[in-house]
Amino acid sequence: MSLDQFRLPVVTAGMDDTVETAARTMRDQRVGCLVVTREGRPIGIVTDRDLVNRVLAEGWDPTSVRLHDFVTFDPLTVSVHDSIETAAARMRQHGVRRLPVVDDDGKAVGIVTSDDLLVLLGREIGAVSEGIENRCDSSESR
Repeated sequence: MSLDQFRLPVVTAGMDDTVETAARTMRDQRVGCLVVTREGRPIGIVTDRDLVNRVLAEGWDPTSVRLHDFVTFDPLTVSVHDSIETAAARMRQHGVRRLPVVDDDGKAVGIVTSDDLLVLLGREIGAVSEGIENRCDSSESR
């Protein structure tokens, strides 16, 4: 299955957004990260954990500091044409849990997370289990 069929919408932010604005966007959109873009292209990523550990825990004022000081730049991405297996391999190889999905022009068009992959895997396992259960009767061995 390609990521073009699987990806979720991406929630973005700008470099000059305040941390407070970013946190409210995450809350309102019910997401754990924002992809920071320039002209639609992902240039960074910031997570809720980044905001807690790098801003709040360090005593920065979230109403005045800007995201550009707390963004992780050059995020790994995947193409809409890549497979879910490619996304999973990239996450494993680089120890990341979120990958912006980009189109042929390099613009952010979605995101795939490790949680998304786990949900998909759970559904697939459930479907296989259902198929096995429905094809066997009590006289067959499993």
